Amino acid sequence: MTLPKAIIVDLDDTILDSGDPGVAWLAVCREAADLQGVTAEGLFAAVISARDWFWASNRRAREGRLDLDEARLTIFRRAFSALGAKDVAAHAIHAMATRYTTLRDQAVTPFPGALQALARLRSTGVKLALLTNGSAEKQREKIARFDLERFFDHVQVEGELGIGKPDPRAFESVLGALGVASADAWMVGDNLLSDIEGAQRVGVHAIWIDAHGNGLPTDEGVMPDRVISSLSELLP
Repeated sequence: MTLPKAIIVDLDDTILDSGDPGVAWLAVCREAADLQGVTAEGLFAAVISARDWFWASNRRAREGRLDLDEARLTIFRRAFSALGAKDVAAHAIHAMATRYTTLRDQAVTPFPGALQALARLRSTGVKLALLTNGSAEKQREKIARFDLERFFDHVQVEGELGIGKPDPRAFESVLGALGVASADAWMVGDNLLSDIEGAQRVGVHAIWIDAHGNGLPTDEGVMPDRVISSLSELLP
């Protein structure tokens, strides 16, 4: 397949493997076992329920990804409340949220071959843009940690612009920065709603990356233009 004039790439779970969040949630719950008589298994189940509740709301999701620390505090507070443990000290909940963040940060690593693929794409002369949702602080930390900015002609972070995917303005801003039309660009990302449907709404060819091999969900109602398992598949 011939490359387009520009490729827009998502960050988390596209370039960087965020790992399994369940592992970090469970580890923190085990460390907090017996806090006010709450078992690790009971707390873990309550945390997962609270997490699913939190991220199910578009409004909470947008606010949460811009302030992950507060989102995680809210999830732990709701979990303890659901278990009837309403007197857990605030400092204990803060320590759990901080510990979870540490474990999640430690788990982040580039997918095998992802950085090499970006370097090769860069060498082809295709314009590259990084488009990521999330807070400026958290996303910039990851970009700097893995020296990613060197691959891109434009980097756009939701927390800096004030607009994120799937808002059409987020994609239009990137296209404008690159100086290309939507028909001359590809979007590559793992989120069917934010990355794929958002890109398709503005006429950008949308490529869904299934890095973990889970297969295309049938309940999202979104059909990508192409499915790949790694960024290296973009190369001619």
